[in-house]
Amino acid sequence: MNALRLRQHLPLLAVAAVALAGVWLPQASSAAEPGKPKPGGGHPEGQLSAELQPDVWNTNYAHSEGTVSAVIRGGDLGEVNLDSIVLVGTDAAEAPVAPLRVSRQGNQIRAFFAKDDAIASLDTPTRGEVHEVAIELTTGDDNVEKTLTDRVRIVGPSGGGGGGEEVDLDLAIQADAWNMNWSRSHGTVSALIRGDGLADVDLTSIELVGTDPDAEPLPALRASRTGNHVRAFFAKDDAFATLDTPKPGEMHVITIRLTVAGTDEELTDRIRVVGRR
Repeated sequence: MNALRLRQHLPLLAVAAVALAGVWLPQASSAAEPGKPKPGGGHPEGQLSAELQPDVWNTNYAHSEGTVSAVIRGGDLGEVNLDSIVLVGTDAAEAPVAPLRVSRQGNQIRAFFAKDDAIASLDTPTRGEVHEVAIELTTGDDNVEKTLTDRVRIVGPSGGGGGGEEVDLDLAIQADAWNMNWSRSHGTVSALIRGDGLADVDLTSIELVGTDPDAEPLPALRASRTGNHVRAFFAKDDAFATLDTPKPGEMHVITIRLTVAGTDEELTDRIRVVGRR
């Protein structure tokens, strides 16, 4: 009889065992809980972004011949219509600024805009302000409109360079022809700075910025103030490494950043790449 009763209760015992196992066994988790990103997740693939270089704009850009650039990256880079790219500043009365040139290189697009046009697109830029600048473009055969934004900080004399406090400095990069073999060369290249305000130049602040967005600003090896000029020296190989994929025959804009009377300034000059690949 005992054995018979045990056999009769076996199904109930099995159900109880399964229930107890469910209490003690850990539950399998899903890949991501609702409303939370998956581990290791970031921006969705295909999202475009724009980075303005430099992201510090000087009020004296209104009198400058150089360029600023917008570097566009993202998974949908191949869909961007290059001829659609424009820069839109914070002054609603100003028309969008068309680039001087646009190039697609590897995993990025770079659009170059004249400095005077770029600063003119801002609404009364004043030293210390931050302005949000838009890069507008279209993608695909359907010309889908996209707006990418980045911020720039304004430095330099107040009022767009007007007034008696404005410094008037001029830059000459010597030599202005940079050879492809400089990547394996010793020696130096120099930045010659002339003009009003030399006495207020902080010699320790001088650094060189090339066209490669991933290259760090290059501090001067040494700088001296002699007579009517300041000269700063940079290692040839380090200076050449600041260029973005240089090729013989290309022109690159070199920027010298420095502090004058406590104010951040930027001077530009152009160099030509020579030699063999």
